[in-house]
Amino acid sequence: EYFRIVAKAVKSELPNHLYLGARFADWGMTPQVVRACAKHADVVSYNYYKEGLHPEPWKFLEEIDKPSIIGEFHFGARDTGFFHPGLVSAESQDERGEMYERYVQSVIDNPYFVGCHYFQYIDSPITGRSFDGENYNIGFVSVTDVPYNGMVNSAKTINSSLYQQRFNPKAK
Repeated sequence: EYFRIVAKAVKSELPNHLYLGARFADWGMTPQVVRACAKHADVVSYNYYKEGLHPEPWKFLEEIDKPSIIGEFHFGARDTGFFHPGLVSAESQDERGEMYERYVQSVIDNPYFVGCHYFQYIDSPITGRSFDGENYNIGFVSVTDVPYNGMVNSAKTINSSLYQQRFNPKAK
C-alpha cells in the first residue's frame, strides 16, 4: 500500500520524474517488500555496502524483472590519517580505486542494474560530520579538494568503457 500511494503521488505531482522506491538496505529487504516496491516503482533502488555484487544474492532480480540501481556504496582507508575507513575498507588509496573498479564492473555485468551511485564525492571532516560524527575517508577528494588519484584513475578507466561493456559484452 505504501508503494502504491507514493507512486500515485509522484506521478500526480511530478509526472516527468522516476520513482526509485525506498533504497533498500541489504539487511532489511524481504522478498515480499521488494516485490511490492517493484510493482509500483519505476526503478528499484538499493544501498549495498559490500565489495561488489555477488550474483547469488541478486538472483531475485530476474523474478521482479524491473530496472534496479545501487543508491550508495563506498570504500575507505586509513592511510591518509582518518580514524575510520568507512563501511568497507581498503588498505590504501590505490586499493580503494581497484575496489571501486571491481564494484562498478559487477554492476555492469548484471543486466538488471541500470547504474550505481558512489557515496560520496568528498571525505567527511576528520572531526566528524556535525549531525552524526561520521568521519570517513570515502571521497574522491579530500576536504581540501585534493583528488585521490587511485579513485579518480579507476573511475576514468571503468567509466570510459562501461557502455561498450554493457552493450557489447565481447568488449571486456
